[in-house]
Amino acid sequence: MKKVLFNKNFSVTAAQITALTGSGYEIWASHTDAGHGMLAAAPHTFLEPRGLIGDEYADWLRRACEERGIDALIPGKERELLARHAPAFAASGTAVLAPASEDTQRHLERKDEFLRAWDPAMLPIPRWTTFDSLGSFDAAWDALREDGTRLCVKPARGIYASGFRVILERPDLGSFLKGELYQMSHAAARELFAAPDLPTMLLMHTLEGAERSVDCVAWQGRLIRAVVRRKSPDGQQIESRPDLVQAAAQIARHYGLSGIFNFQTKDDLRGGTRVANMLEINARASGGLRYSMAAGVNFPRLLLDAWSGALDWDALPPVQTGLDVAEDKVVRVVSRPVPEPA
Repeated sequence: MKKVLFNKNFSVTAAQITALTGSGYEIWASHTDAGHGMLAAAPHTFLEPRGLIGDEYADWLRRACEERGIDALIPGKERELLARHAPAFAASGTAVLAPASEDTQRHLERKDEFLRAWDPAMLPIPRWTTFDSLGSFDAAWDALREDGTRLCVKPARGIYASGFRVILERPDLGSFLKGELYQMSHAAARELFAAPDLPTMLLMHTLEGAERSVDCVAWQGRLIRAVVRRKSPDGQQIESRPDLVQAAAQIARHYGLSGIFNFQTKDDLRGGTRVANMLEINARASGGLRYSMAAGVNFPRLLLDAWSGALDWDALPPVQTGLDVAEDKVVRVVSRPVPEPA
């Protein structure tokens, strides 16, 4: 039985580990937090040292894998760096199932660099530019501002929705009272962006149509499966979108991706048509992967079977579409009080 390790990662990884129950692989997980959900989900676990990063972390993890006879590592923490260390891991008997080379992963993480190099023949992208000071923000605002189009900002480096805001022309009390956290006024933005240590930011047209997340798994540039889910205030829907599945295959091939990855789109409603625009590609599992797994796609199992040679490419599981999906949160006890001596 091949041993597979998930090193420290986001909480969504627990769902991947649970999905591998009975898969025929021996699943391990490591984390710095003894109470983390990853460790609760895995049958075999060990703790990582806190504060260890960079090459020192890669060397420590390689030795930990060698000591336990780990056959494959699905990297979370230091994912990009571990791709560079893959030959050293392989020499110790562990395959690093990195989604791409270190350079490709870093290219996708740098949203400005990614958009600049993007081929719009795969999917169009909204108008955008960058700024890194109040002066360049004002110039970018003037260049992109159009009647009937709102602008939004987000950091060129970041994950999930960190730093994302839609810029309102003027403060809106209604939005504030509704708790709409992803909006800010133009005046507040100018005050914030006057900071001397402002990182590179993106300013782009806000597309007002449906937002979709496409969860994918691929092997050596060949798409295995893709699940398209549309986000709405009432939940999420698994859709049949052959055009976005085709885009997923092109993305996997273009970047030579192996593993679980995700890309985000949003519809442009201008011109009377709904056209999906590319927003970003993430060379990692999305925070909403659990929704897509409800479509009958066991993403980590497909990845491991492709790596081990057990995958039957002619008998892949069908993707169930037309589903409304929701997530139920649960609570677990991570520690109990120690009884005092009688």
